[in-house]
This record gives sequence, structure tokens and C-alpha cells, in this order.
Amino acid sequence: MDTESLQHQVPLPSGDLVDMVMIPAGSFPRGTENEEFDEQPVRMIYLDDYLIDKYEVTRGQWQKYQDDTGFVLAEWTLQSSSSKADHPIAFVTWFDANGFCEWAGKRLPTESEWERAARCDDGRKYPWGPGLDERRANFFGSNDPFDLGVGNILQTTPVGYFDGSIRDGYQTRSGASPFGVHDLVGNVWEWTNDWYHSSYYADGPAENPQGPENGVVKSVRGGSYAVDASHVRPTYRARDDPLLKGPEVGFRCAADMNVTAVTPTSWANVKAPAAAKADHEDRRR
Repeated sequence: MDTESLQHQVPLPSGDLVDMVMIPAGSFPRGTENEEFDEQPVRMIYLDDYLIDKYEVTRGQWQKYQDDTGFVLAEWTLQSSSSKADHPIAFVTWFDANGFCEWAGKRLPTESEWERAARCDDGRKYPWGPGLDERRANFFGSNDPFDLGVGNILQTTPVGYFDGSIRDGYQTRSGASPFGVHDLVGNVWEWTNDWYHSSYYADGPAENPQGPENGVVKSVRGGSYAVDASHVRPTYRARDDPLLKGPEVGFRCAADMNVTAVTPTSWANVKAPAAAKADHEDRRR
């Protein structure tokens, strides 16, 4: 596959360019028959073309968002080191992630968009092929330099770390999918736009599925640096309360193909996710 032709750059309101990958319209076999019940059955799902971030949203990009909007994570001091600006942002709720995407003129990917970006159209088990490879992703027990960590503390890697290069003496292999999207397994869990339902893969539409209309928990995908090999399959469907935030939960954005440029968004427009968050909190009571 000619991944160069799929590469796009889309500006943030701050003027910084973000690498995105165009996933062409087509069908893919979503799900798997031999794992958890909610990953079944395998169905051919058609998706229109769309864009998805090549990498997870970084701390450096989040800093630009905070500078522009004045919204600051309570846990920002834990992540604000300039030496780790290229690591994925974490400690974000679904509402935080959605707010960033809206500021950027984009959106969170659907579960199906996320899975197709990871598995391409041949139903592969991992972005790179059939077998798990510890030199292609950061997960618990992978023994990469960040899995060992400083003082044996598990850590995220910089986004795009597993690209086939030698990193301070550590030989990586490319963890990208055939489309050229990186870090789809391991590093941090990624919020999707969809409400989670265990039977949605069986009962949902086969064309451009958007997830259930409502729900209690949101789908998160891809595993993280802190989970073992059984949870870093691209078909594994995890779910969390949208108000949850933690050191191993981040996100990436997606967009329709007509997004070629964005303009600065006022903080008044970014406040909409806060209203949705308050409504969700009320419904939980």
C-alpha cells in the first residue's frame, strides 16, 4: 500500500500542523470469532473515507489547547515536562478529549473507524500482522526501555517511537498499520466517540456505524503501557465511564475528508462539552 499518498497535514487553531492519515472508503471484517463475546460476530463493515490522527494527541499539542482556551487539566503538573512534550496526553475524561477534538475542528473516531485504521482490510490481528511483537508496541512485559522505566516505573513512550529506527541503542520495529497509523496498540488507551454496548457488533448497522444512541460507558480501545498482552489486541473492546481519567487513558482525533483547515475557536464554543458532562453527571445521580 502506498502510504505516502494517504498522508495529510491539518493545522490546529494554534497554527501547528498535525499529521493525519486518510483511510479510503471501503469494507473490512470487523471483530473476531475467537476472543471475547462482544467482539463477535465478524461482519463486513463499510466506511466512507475519513481522516485519523497518525499519532495519539501529545502533551505538547494539549499545551497549545490550554494556552488557547484557558482550560487546564488538574493533573497538568504531572505531565508538563518539556522533555516529554512528544508523549501522549493522559488523565483526560471523554469530555476533555471531545473538547480538544472540537477545538481542533475534528471529532473522536467511531469504534469502527478506529478498528479499521488498526487492522486494515484483511482482518489482521495486530496492525503489523498476525503475532504480537514486543519491539512494535509498549505494553506491560514488552521490556522496551520505557516498560522498564525510571526506578522500575512504567511509562509511556514518545508517539511514533516504534518506527523501525534504533533508539538510544534499542532496535525498534515498525508498529504502524498498513495505512501508516502508529501506536494503535499499547502506550495509552484511546477514547472513541461511541457509547459501548456488548451486542452492538452483532446488532448495529453495517454501513458507517456510529455506535448506540445512548449509554452509560464509552468505548476505549488499544490497550496501554500498563496492561498485558491479552488486552492490546485491536479487536478488544474496553469501556469506561466518560468521567474517568487516569494515567493510561488518552485519545486521537478523526475527521471527515472535508476538513482541510481550521480556524481559531473561541472558548465559548469549547464550553459545549462541559454542558454535556454536567448532564451526564446529573443522569448518574
